Amino acid sequence: MLPRLRLLPAALLLAACADPPAEATDSDAGSASTTTTGGTTGPTTGATGEGTSMSPTTGPEEPELPGMFAPEPLVQHVNPFIGTGGSGYGVGSSYPGPQVPFGLARPGPDTTLAGGFALPFSHCAGYHYDDTEVQGFSQTRMHGTGIVDYGAVRVMPTLGMSPDKTDPAGYRVALDKASETARPGYYAVTLGSGVQAELTATARVGLQRFTFPEGQDPVVILDLAHGLPDVDTVSGQLEVDAEAAEVRGHHHVSGGYSERFGGVKVYYALRASRPFAEFGSWNDGAPTAGAAAQEGEAVGAYLRFDPGEPVVIAIGLSFVDAAHAAMNLDAEAPALDFEAAQMAAEAAWEQDLARVQVRGESDRDFELFYTALYHVLLMPTLASDVDGSYRGLDDAVHTTDAPYYTDFSLWDTFRTLHPLLTLLYPEYQGDMLRSLTRMAEDGGWMPRWPLGHGYTNGMDGESATVVYADSIVKGFDPDDIGLASAYAAMRETAMAPVPPGSPYGGRMAVDKYIELGYVPVEAGFSSASWTLESAYNDFALAKIAEALGEADDAAMFAERAGYWKNVWDPAQQFLVARSESGAFVPVPDPFGWQDFYAEGNALQYTWYAPHDIDGLAEAMGGREAALSRLQQFFEDSEQEVISLMPQEYYWQGNEPDIHAPFVFSALDDHARSARWSRWVLRNRYGATPSGLPGNDDGGTMSAWLAFAAIGVFPIAGTDVYLLGSPIFSETILHLAGGDLRIVAPVTSDEAVNSAAASWQGELLARPRLLHGDIAQGGTLQIDLGP
Repeated sequence: MLPRLRLLPAALLLAACADPPAEATDSDAGSASTTTTGGTTGPTTGATGEGTSMSPTTGPEEPELPGMFAPEPLVQHVNPFIGTGGSGYGVGSSYPGPQVPFGLARPGPDTTLAGGFALPFSHCAGYHYDDTEVQGFSQTRMHGTGIVDYGAVRVMPTLGMSPDKTDPAGYRVALDKASETARPGYYAVTLGSGVQAELTATARVGLQRFTFPEGQDPVVILDLAHGLPDVDTVSGQLEVDAEAAEVRGHHHVSGGYSERFGGVKVYYALRASRPFAEFGSWNDGAPTAGAAAQEGEAVGAYLRFDPGEPVVIAIGLSFVDAAHAAMNLDAEAPALDFEAAQMAAEAAWEQDLARVQVRGESDRDFELFYTALYHVLLMPTLASDVDGSYRGLDDAVHTTDAPYYTDFSLWDTFRTLHPLLTLLYPEYQGDMLRSLTRMAEDGGWMPRWPLGHGYTNGMDGESATVVYADSIVKGFDPDDIGLASAYAAMRETAMAPVPPGSPYGGRMAVDKYIELGYVPVEAGFSSASWTLESAYNDFALAKIAEALGEADDAAMFAERAGYWKNVWDPAQQFLVARSESGAFVPVPDPFGWQDFYAEGNALQYTWYAPHDIDGLAEAMGGREAALSRLQQFFEDSEQEVISLMPQEYYWQGNEPDIHAPFVFSALDDHARSARWSRWVLRNRYGATPSGLPGNDDGGTMSAWLAFAAIGVFPIAGTDVYLLGSPIFSETILHLAGGDLRIVAPVTSDEAVNSAAASWQGELLARPRLLHGDIAQGGTLQIDLGP
């Protein structure tokens, strides 16, 4: 996901260079739906259905597999610096700071180039690998987004206090790049002042340990006036309790998305491991010693300590109030024990990474894969407190008996991240679905891109529909996730516009969509994309209605799922915008962004009917014509020179066409899916700070890598997994129902021009499996060749 902006000028882009979760069940996996991407029904193995049953031919015997399993602990293979750099539209927008899986607390360095310059688009998470200076450690941020938000509650160690240090220009210092270290749950850097900063986190507490040079004057600044680039402070508030070595208050910030609902207020409780030798504070002016309370737009405090042992600053966070922030701190880090918190964070990561074991011959591949899995587990964000309290989308406080999450980048994550969670981490996915249901119940509408405690209305479509459908067709219990309530909210906005003044924007021109069968170009920006997303959403709603026994709704939405055909122009051979009169809008430049597409061009949107690939092929003139065109698309992509701007052909750096390498397998050409998915993996990813193809979009692109690396790929909202080319000779997925093994005796990058697959020793007639086939475990063998 990129900011909802036109393309940035090339000059600016050049500047950018420099509570246990509740269990879900798979007991009914695959039973809710047997519709595949092309509308063909039936399971792939051992049951009735056309075109998907296995060949009776016995598959090859499994040979000895090369390589070794990635050595434990698996956290050693994670490189948090991957995706923290990049330039132009290749910025990954990740960060190296610590957190636990899906944690609220994300303390990390806020960095700049010399003089404090930080281009917002390359600092959406507050950090860029090429930066040379640090101007503090804020506690909140998002992973991989193309929009800047959060950056609340900044602290900064410094030597001595002076009036100029009420502003970043006065306390910003160089960082020693050679000293910078990051691993899951831990970050450290030595600052130009000689202070060593170490960070770790629990779910709701950020811990900073500052070691000051001997004989110096240790001071920690609390800055509640500044956040990340382009993030404004609405208000900051602090109350110092010197006797308890505590500061409590809030930091209300307004960023690129949160400004749409008035900003997000983060409450904090800061506690120091040593008494304050002195403290002071300020409000839009010079610091006043002993001033214990402040509130305003330019508020901050300084905390002076006697020289000696390192100082631990632990900051509990909450969206509810400062008392809950303190409650979280008391529950998760009562002794301010930095090592204990660090060890617990590392153990949490090891436990989740161990859900997958991979065998291979390349340390680099281990690094790529486990870092991708790490990125997948960074966001959404835990938003409930230890007692179950959370602030809902109605801005009221509610309670829940399960973890409640926010920050759902749904237009991105529905495609890969949520299907991966459904497969590997159904306990997290179940809690996230229940969170979305609560959002609809609390706020009145199912959100598109909820951030913190507000509706942002970001991006196109109502992608939550696909997230629910994907889990339902893969066996989730409808009652367990509140499906009926969620469906009522999603159905409402699929049938009529939202009332004026609603905090939720609804579907674009849904009345015209129902009347005409498409969103007309006169409705505004992204009209063609809205038609395509709405048809996909309706496909998902049909699956949900079917699961709930709503037969009439299921039939209605299934018909509307075909509305994508209404924007297929046979003359131009593209999916395009259409006027109210019915005329197709000419595409002046198939390589350029047009107002009727969201973050893509005509070439990239050519393949955007993921739920009906067979129908799309038919529109193109049949299977062979579609395969030929897709092959040409990738051959042209292979020749394209990567620049700071979006790619003109296949673009892995954004979502609309990231399923395209697997469209070959959807059309029963496994070999070319093997060939081109491998090409994308090897040419658009790397084990470097610029190793992501663009914004990771909340883990979407990393989830793509994880799927591609093991050789299967989901079509979201269906129970279909299409086959590709594993880079590992053996992968073991520890699923809820049993271990799924994926073996590939040959994994060479040169051996991706032929492909065959067998399931449980029987050759597959088509390069696909259904979730119901694999949910209880088994062995998939993929044989690749030159």
